[in-house]
Amino acid sequence: MSANPRPARILIVVAMEAEARPVRAALGLHAEPASLHPAFPSAMVADGPLAVATNGTDPRFEIDAIASQPAVVTTLTAAESHRPDLVISAGTAGGFEGRGGAIGDVFVSTEPVRFHDRRVDIPGWDAYGEGSYPVADLGPERDDLLSAMGAKPGRMTTGNSLDAPPVDLATMDRFGADAKDMEAAAVAWVCEHLGVDFLAVKAITDLVDHPEATAEQFRRNLGLATERLAAAVGSLVGALGAA
Repeated sequence: MSANPRPARILIVVAMEAEARPVRAALGLHAEPASLHPAFPSAMVADGPLAVATNGTDPRFEIDAIASQPAVVTTLTAAESHRPDLVISAGTAGGFEGRGGAIGDVFVSTEPVRFHDRRVDIPGWDAYGEGSYPVADLGPERDDLLSAMGAKPGRMTTGNSLDAPPVDLATMDRFGADAKDMEAAAVAWVCEHLGVDFLAVKAITDLVDHPEATAEQFRRNLGLATERLAAAVGSLVGALGAA
């Protein structure tokens, strides 16, 4: 890790309850999530050095509060409460068959995470739009750790849409993205401001470059992906000594 080789306190931020439930179970966190802020649905379960926070259910639309805005609120409020040394953005993502990705693969961010849909074609603002937020250095044991997790090293990009129009795909191709999600870069932005180490762990539910509709792939593969996500996160937390 960049600041702390063995983080004393870890916060795991997850968007959807279907993603968070198996992660909490893998970590032995069985208490009911507690609200983090009266105006937002974000909630957290904490036990000693470990905490899992979720974006919660949007009260107006009555669905999981996904994407970047809820992720920022959840990360900030949970970090203020738990005071972590490391924040992990855990969840599901789209992958790329053309870059060796497959359904159920788990990727760990090993390069800065970026936004692929914040296009501001003005010098200075263009770099701000992309973000390029740092990730924690796992050190010389990285490859052994990823192997134990059953995970791959990868580049990740974030956007607020489930689909991938050509303009976004071109940016993802330029970044060499292995996984496309809707929260990681937003969580990383908060961590950069707080001076807290950040990692993303994402399991693949759908292949962006496959002809089948993304939503159909996602629904069919969510169970498999979340099962593998939980196992990988549990392995990572155990290896870091916080479990």
